[in-house]
Amino acid sequence: MKITLRTLAAGLALAAAPALALAQDLTNAGATLTVQPGTTLYVGTGGLANPSGTLTNAGALRIDGALTNGGTLDLSTGTVEVRGDLTNTGTVVPGTSITTFSGTADQVLTPGGAALYQVFVNKPTAGANTLRLAGDLTVSNALSLSSGLVTTKALSGTVYTLILPNGASLSGEASGRYVLGRLQITRNGVSGAPVDFGHGAVLDPTTNNLGTVSITRTAGLQTADLSYGQNLGNASLKGIDRIWAVSAATQPSAAVQLSLSWLPDNDNGLTDFTQAQGWQQPAAGQAWAAVGAPTNASSRSLTLAPTVLNRFTVSNAANPLPVTLVDFTAQAEGPAAVRLRWATASELNNAGFTVERSLDGHTFSDVGSLPGAGTSATAHAYTLFDSRLPAGATLLYYRLRQMDLDGTAHYAPVRTVALTAAAAGFVVYPTRVAVGQAATYLYTGPAGAGTLLVLDMLGRTVRTLPVDGRAQGEVPLAGLASGSYVLRYTTATASFTGRCVVE
Repeated sequence: MKITLRTLAAGLALAAAPALALAQDLTNAGATLTVQPGTTLYVGTGGLANPSGTLTNAGALRIDGALTNGGTLDLSTGTVEVRGDLTNTGTVVPGTSITTFSGTADQVLTPGGAALYQVFVNKPTAGANTLRLAGDLTVSNALSLSSGLVTTKALSGTVYTLILPNGASLSGEASGRYVLGRLQITRNGVSGAPVDFGHGAVLDPTTNNLGTVSITRTAGLQTADLSYGQNLGNASLKGIDRIWAVSAATQPSAAVQLSLSWLPDNDNGLTDFTQAQGWQQPAAGQAWAAVGAPTNASSRSLTLAPTVLNRFTVSNAANPLPVTLVDFTAQAEGPAAVRLRWATASELNNAGFTVERSLDGHTFSDVGSLPGAGTSATAHAYTLFDSRLPAGATLLYYRLRQMDLDGTAHYAPVRTVALTAAAAGFVVYPTRVAVGQAATYLYTGPAGAGTLLVLDMLGRTVRTLPVDGRAQGEVPLAGLASGSYVLRYTTATASFTGRCVVE
């Protein structure tokens, strides 16, 4: 039986009485329909449509098919059980009602910007089917899971957010039933005592007044840098399939305590957490840095003490997440020298670095090596100066080899350096020289003896050297203070000037 209610001047009220059973479907096309307390309105597999009318439910409403709303759906104080999809394009007044999703097949909830007061997920078989969101959803009071998964990833691939504002609670998460995707929980006035956000994150502000804190957990999506951390230098190294993004109104001025826990569903292939490591990331796409030392998290729970709140995850000792190398540059210093610089955000079991050079980009040879910092959660900067360049080279290729303590090698992307031919006259390199080091000059001017003067920026001569016209020589700068200097090469027939900075 199909029932269609059209505009009624006085409306239609279903008063307390035996349950009203309506076969197949009900369409409220402009009427005002009220289900009063104590009344049950049952709609069969054809579903309930409210395209333009007003439906107010203060009793019990059960729909075995789909519920679609384009008008006004006032859930009031009643209960709603939906076994098909729920689609809203109109207005939903959540009231203080409980909305239960209990279909035997996958269900899709399209909020259309609406909020719900309480949501109860009671799917027949845990993990066998899901309630899938097709839009952001706010649940203002409570989300309870009895069986079945909730996923915020739409069939289109878009990942939406399930939002529990301050005061809303989450209960019932366990293996086979949890929120898969993006779940944001907010708590106000985080100060003085630990706060359990309910989705695997407990934040103890210690001495800090953090104000309003939102923690967004993204889990179960099997997507690098969205739901799990990944070593950008080695994609096979990854963390658990959970990332918590913490946003506080006020960043801490002292360390807080953040306890993270997860389900076996989110182990992401990791099998041993006796040496688990917490990791922190400033923003998606950036390097991960270790937080604290490895510790036993066999119970799938780990406590960190960060001083900055951003993104956090967990891995084990076999899966280091940070990209040790965050920057590598090669820059010409004059026509016959190259300065190599690189930096790390953190290091794990790092034995050291070796700079390699090539004339063709294929065959590389070592230039020099520097020791690494071993295991460190702080940033480090490195510099190596290559002053023995192949004669006549105009283009060089450099790469950086990082070696772990176990002998595993990782390579940075190749950098190229174009060299300019030495100009006729006088060239000094490098143009920036460390205190106590020497500079080198190339001379291609007139032959004959001359003088090389080193002048400070006031024009005072601080060093005088005899020169004899050779093509290359050294400028000793040891003993000179930091600052800029002019180097003047003078012969009987010509004069040339160069500059360098001692730093």
